[in-house]
Amino acid sequence: MTSRWNIVLVVIALALLAWYYSLNQQDNVDLAARIQNSGSPDYIANQMETTLYSLDGRKQYVATADEVEYFQTQGDTLFKALVVYLFEASKNSDNLVRSWRLSADQAKISKDKILYLNDNVSIQSLLPESRIHSLQTSSAVVNLTTQDITSDTMVSVVGQSFTTTGKSLSGNLRQQIATLKEQVQTHYEIQQNENKNN
Repeated sequence: MTSRWNIVLVVIALALLAWYYSLNQQDNVDLAARIQNSGSPDYIANQMETTLYSLDGRKQYVATADEVEYFQTQGDTLFKALVVYLFEASKNSDNLVRSWRLSADQAKISKDKILYLNDNVSIQSLLPESRIHSLQTSSAVVNLTTQDITSDTMVSVVGQSFTTTGKSLSGNLRQQIATLKEQVQTHYEIQQNENKNN
């Protein structure tokens, strides 16, 4: 009789060990699924708006996007359908006003606050007295702190009474300076004053 009980106890012990092993295997699978791959984002958001302030508390830019992916290891943030509004102090007061609207289908902001715009890049001045009204290109790089801009692709610039295109661009949005290089073509619209003497 004791040998039968020993066999029953051994079978029960083996069954418990098998059950315990299967539980641990499931936990390991769940844990492996939860461990993040080094190439995957730390968070993903849809329809997001972000406002960044400078160290002195002034609004630097507001960014909205259809989709945002943040990678903490690299410090990069990827955007789809990005729109960024840059701010500067008003000439008449200390109030901040939107100065530029930057948009692109794809974009990345690095941890150094460098904005990489790609696909359907459109940059529009929002200030009525601006010498440069808009820039169109397929890719551009903007330093969000200094507002320096560069592009190595074909760029079209529309300004007060002129349109110009070139193969590459360097400039500064805050200072409203744009220098085009290579294959530059400019068209001027000459304004005529109409004096009617009756």
